[in-house]
Amino acid sequence: MTTWIHKAAKEQGIPLRTLDQVREALAQAKNRDTDESMARLMLRLGRLTDEAILYIRDNYPSVWE
Repeated sequence: MTTWIHKAAKEQGIPLRTLDQVREALAQAKNRDTDESMARLMLRLGRLTDEAILYIRDNYPSVWE
């Protein structure tokens, strides 16, 4: 899903979130037991690299469905 936010970020040259950034954010969220919610938000609203998307798909199958 491409939103106006995604389009604006692309136009401004804001890079996609990398696998390392996603792993780090999910690790921090796991400490607060909110990693599944964070993964869901990242998939819906985040601008992620293909590798980051695959990581979420493989590690959080419940949010992928």
